Amino acid sequence: MAAEFDSSVVFRASFLKNELQSYEISRSLYTMKKSDTTSLERLRFKADVYVMDSTENYYLLTWKFSKFAINTEDIQLRQLIALAKSVEISYRISKPGVLNEFLNGKDVSTCLEEALSKVLASYANKKGTESQAEVEKLYEMRETVETMMLRSVNQFHQAYGLGYKLGEVIDDSTELDSRFSSKPIQGIIRKKLTKIDSENHFAILSTATFYNEKQFQKAFMEYMKIDSIPENAVNQENMGGVVMDMLTGWVLWTFEQRETRFGNNVYGELVEIQHIDDL
Repeated sequence: MAAEFDSSVVFRASFLKNELQSYEISRSLYTMKKSDTTSLERLRFKADVYVMDSTENYYLLTWKFSKFAINTEDIQLRQLIALAKSVEISYRISKPGVLNEFLNGKDVSTCLEEALSKVLASYANKKGTESQAEVEKLYEMRETVETMMLRSVNQFHQAYGLGYKLGEVIDDSTELDSRFSSKPIQGIIRKKLTKIDSENHFAILSTATFYNEKQFQKAFMEYMKIDSIPENAVNQENMGGVVMDMLTGWVLWTFEQRETRFGNNVYGELVEIQHIDDL
C-alpha cells in the first residue's frame, strides 16, 4: 500500500488474490511540421490484470491483452490488427511490486502469428520495392505490438517499491525504448514526487527520460536513412508521470511522451495506460 508520512510516499503493491483491474493501453505515433499534424497512427488494446496468487514473498499476476484496434490509413495494417488474438502473459513481482521475471513472455509472439501469415498471402506473387516495403511494415507492426505488451508491464511497475520525498529528484540508469530503434537505448529516468493529495488518496510521480546521445543519434540516423546530421540538430523532450491510488496500491494512470525535434519536424510518441473504472 502507498504509505503517506512526512511529505513522503512509498509506492507499494497491496493486491488481493483473485482481484481484477482493467486498463486501456494506447500508443500514438505522430509527426508535426511546425504546428500542423502531418501523420498520426494510434494503436490501442485492453488489458485485464488478474492477481493469480499472493504468497509471503511475491505476487503472481496475469495480464490478458485483447480488443486490439488501430487508427491508420494503411489498409494492410488495419487488416493485420483486426485479426490479432488475445494473449495472456504471467509474471512475478516482489511484495512491494517490483517486477522480478516474466514466466511466459515469449507468448506475445502468438498474438499476430496467424494474422501475419494471412495478410502476407496476398503478397505471394508480388515483387518490387513497393511490395517489399509493405511487407517490412507488417513485420515491424508485429514487433511493435509484441514489444508494447511487455513494455506496458514494465511501465506499469516503474514506480513500485520505492519511497519518494515531495520535490526530491532521483535519477536511475536504465534502458529505454524508442520509436527509432528495435533495441533499447541506454539512458536515465529522472523521477520527482510532485503531488500528494491526502483528501482523495492519490499521489503523482513525474518522470523525464534522457537517452545516451551517441546511441540515440545513431539510431535516429539509421531510422531516417541519413549518413550524418549537424551537432545538436536533434533535440529531445521526454516526459511522463504516474498517478497512484494510495489506498489500493493500483496505478490509476501512467504515460510516457517522447518528442524528437529535427528541423521543422517533431516526431512524437505517446504511450498511455488508463484505468477503466467500470466495465
